[in-house]
Amino acid sequence: MNTLFTGGLSLKKLVVASLVWGVILTGCSDSEKKSVAKPSFDIERVTESAWLYSALPENTVAYARIPNPWSGFSAKDDSFKYALGNQHHVEAVKQIQQGVQDNIISKLEDEVKPLAQFYVEHTKGPVEIAFVSQNGQPVVFMATRLDYSDDNSFNAAFSELVKAIPNASVMPQEDQATGIVSFGPGAAVYYRYDSNERQLLLISGMGSSVTSLENAASTIKPNQKHEMLKLEQEIDSSHEGLFVWASPKNAMPFMQMGLPPQKLAKLKEFSLDKAEGLAFGYGVSGGKTRLKLLVDMPIDDQSRYLPAVSNDITIKSVGTPKWASVISIPTAEQAKKLIDKLHQEGIDGVKSWEAINQNTQKELGSSIETLLNTFGPEVVIFKDRVGIFAAVTYTPSDVAALMKKAQETATVDYKTYQQGNTEIHHLAMSPIGDGLGVNSSDGSEFGPTLLRNYRENVFWTIEGSQVIFASVPQLLLERQERGADTSVADWFKAEQGYNPEGTLLGFSSSVEDLSRSSYHYYLELLMILSDLSGAEVDLLSFPTANQLGFPEKGAISFGLRSDNNILGLEFAFENGGTDLLHGLGSTSSIAVIGILAAVSIPAYQDYTVRAEMSAATYAAEAVKVQITEALILGAEVEDLDNGFESIQAAEDYENSVIEKIVVNDGVITMFFKNDRLGYGPQTLVYVPMFDGDRITYWDCTGGTVEEKYRPVQCR
Repeated sequence: MNTLFTGGLSLKKLVVASLVWGVILTGCSDSEKKSVAKPSFDIERVTESAWLYSALPENTVAYARIPNPWSGFSAKDDSFKYALGNQHHVEAVKQIQQGVQDNIISKLEDEVKPLAQFYVEHTKGPVEIAFVSQNGQPVVFMATRLDYSDDNSFNAAFSELVKAIPNASVMPQEDQATGIVSFGPGAAVYYRYDSNERQLLLISGMGSSVTSLENAASTIKPNQKHEMLKLEQEIDSSHEGLFVWASPKNAMPFMQMGLPPQKLAKLKEFSLDKAEGLAFGYGVSGGKTRLKLLVDMPIDDQSRYLPAVSNDITIKSVGTPKWASVISIPTAEQAKKLIDKLHQEGIDGVKSWEAINQNTQKELGSSIETLLNTFGPEVVIFKDRVGIFAAVTYTPSDVAALMKKAQETATVDYKTYQQGNTEIHHLAMSPIGDGLGVNSSDGSEFGPTLLRNYRENVFWTIEGSQVIFASVPQLLLERQERGADTSVADWFKAEQGYNPEGTLLGFSSSVEDLSRSSYHYYLELLMILSDLSGAEVDLLSFPTANQLGFPEKGAISFGLRSDNNILGLEFAFENGGTDLLHGLGSTSSIAVIGILAAVSIPAYQDYTVRAEMSAATYAAEAVKVQITEALILGAEVEDLDNGFESIQAAEDYENSVIEKIVVNDGVITMFFKNDRLGYGPQTLVYVPMFDGDRITYWDCTGGTVEEKYRPVQCR
């Protein structure tokens, strides 16, 4: 469809966007599968996981986990676990750690050296911080893991550390690794170290007494049912990565004290006060590295802007897909609620639901409501061994009605062809129509006729409840010949580690030799770190990529999630963000693509705007001819307004580019719809310049349209 959504968002543009992602991330490789054996050695780890996350009190308001500086070099449950967990790598990292301590930390200023040594040398886990409401007052918990194996070693090191802090003193409990650090009257920190579990806990609160701090410490106990754990499991089940969580529900008492009423009202308008939790993080979950932002908010149609999605993807591909994109189209009911809400908010450019329906009916012969009830909800665009296809579910009776209406439209030509057992449907559409079909200034019909003759062609076949679209019929015929045998939904979940069921918009690509290339980039990083730290690392002792048994392909995914309970934005990688180096080809390719994008995308956008403007000026040329003819026939300039003789009403000139053309005393003012043309109303003014009673030329330097978008003669 040429205009499936108003505002310029069409199915064709979504297909093009998916193609761009596919080209960038996959390249052209289609090599045969390689048999790779998994290593059998035990996994060693450089750092340990957090512990406070599993013992949070129920009244926790917020929690944050800051990764250990060496966490990125420690094995986790992803494709890199053998690369980071083999003995040679662990020994190399320990050498680099020692080099950092000997050649960097030891040379720091005396004021910061003790804390740096304590943190870099002895901290083995991430730093965890929790904000807890205790009797209506905020209390801060801080925790980590250390490498001290007994209480005496910890007490000695901790006492030395506190001595370096001005106005601080340690008051330990006898024969225990527990006590109070005092910073003066009313300022104290409770500490406790468990040498068996190697767990350090610090607690502080404004004006808190020693007794209240000890009472707070007693609330730290195993709690595997805490509401935070649900979101953490989706983002970072390794418990080592970056993770931040907050409970708006638990934080409301504090927000009511600190926020102005207007901001509180806005939070409640979006139902954030009812949200169970908000979480952001970068970690490992389900065998993939994930960067996620999640909001745990049960669906509430009255306050939630994005509709709840429940995709049921049944399409199959020929062989394993190379990439696939999922777009969930809202139902007519969901779309109406969203449009009504945005329209009521006064969002610029958002028309009423009725106006959108009327506009779609005018352009396509069917309302947007009919289209949304006919197709969807899920659209799957994918590339397999045959080519690129788009698949969408449909309602048979409604499609037949749409095609009947399409055949009644002068700009749409619908046909069917029979090739063997395959029925091919063909729709040819004129993207321009007659809206701009006006004579050029020299009276020639050649240019407009060529534009009117141009057609956009779509071909499709029917497979059960699915419409399969392709750019040319040969793709559909070959798909029938070879047979579709791979479930795209299973490929998403099993191979890509991505669940598309609640996806509003998502993309996933399978990239050849992703982990192998990432491993080689990682080794380059290790060489740089060994040089900087002065460590002697034997790179030749490291296993090869083949010996590490990397998967032959890796996944890179993106998704905007909106199901019944969770709103979220996710990026998923096979090993980490460095995967993009291979996914985009190489570091030099990134630079080239970046330069080309920086130059070509704005240039292309400017080109398309100028092309629209050039086409729109045909309408102005026609009005200029009408004004000139009226003057020749004796009309007065003061009479030359909209509605005079053949000059139409201002709104009658409206099309996809022009909002209206106002004629007043022979002066033509064109109003455009594209916000890129300038601030405020986008106008171009044609003023007739006279020599006696004759118009010699038209001055078109007036109006608000930026100079670069104007026709050459109007600059």
